[in-house]
Amino acid sequence: MARLSTDDGCRLWTAVTGDGPPVVLVHGGPGWWDVFEDLALPGFRLHRWDQRGCGRSDRRGPYTLDRFVADLETVRQSTGHEKVVLMGHSWGAALALQYAGAHLDHLSRLVLVSSTGLDGPPPSYRRRVAEILAREPSDDPWIARFSTGFADRSTALDHARRLNTPRFEPNQSCADDLRAELRALPDRHASCRQIAVPTLLVHGAEDLRPPAVTDSLLRALPNAERVVLDGVGHYPWIEDPDGFQKAVRAFLS
Repeated sequence: MARLSTDDGCRLWTAVTGDGPPVVLVHGGPGWWDVFEDLALPGFRLHRWDQRGCGRSDRRGPYTLDRFVADLETVRQSTGHEKVVLMGHSWGAALALQYAGAHLDHLSRLVLVSSTGLDGPPPSYRRRVAEILAREPSDDPWIARFSTGFADRSTALDHARRLNTPRFEPNQSCADDLRAELRALPDRHASCRQIAVPTLLVHGAEDLRPPAVTDSLLRALPNAERVVLDGVGHYPWIEDPDGFQKAVRAFLS
């Protein structure tokens, strides 16, 4: 583990594991932290980090898309490679697309995991979350909310607790600012049409944000394909590590 300093002096927590071509991981949220500790891709060097304001990184702004893209470029530079594979999860997929629009020449491949597409979660998403929380009451609202991302309800709370150990405080200000800016972007479809790098969409069939939300990306991205993993929710590398690894490694090789 180490700290990277951005050009405005923000210290970002990072961790590097494995050997091989670099894969930079972009966690979800916004306002959350890296939960990729269990992700394994033999033959690749994985670069994890907490976005500014989140987890183990300095809790300071500004919380803007341009700033987060610049921070991601700092992480890319730290790999020592001109081109990297970029893998973004959920909100991290949206940030990865913003980065691709600004730094396409630094990408060899793009992997978008559990993306919410270009239009966000469907109207049914909040209803389905509420139904699970009502059916499975818990004395820890955050863990209960986090657990709704898992398809197997018998192990969902255990997964949620493990991904929150150590426990950090979600940064709501960061989340609000970035979501508002993302919603206000004029035409993300047009921007995506310029991203010609090979792109893999990985989605869980049982994600409460269903695979159909990524139809917009399949239409907009010139060189995209999708893999849907059965019996899996929002964290496919945890619920189906073999299927996830097989799909991603096949795409990267």
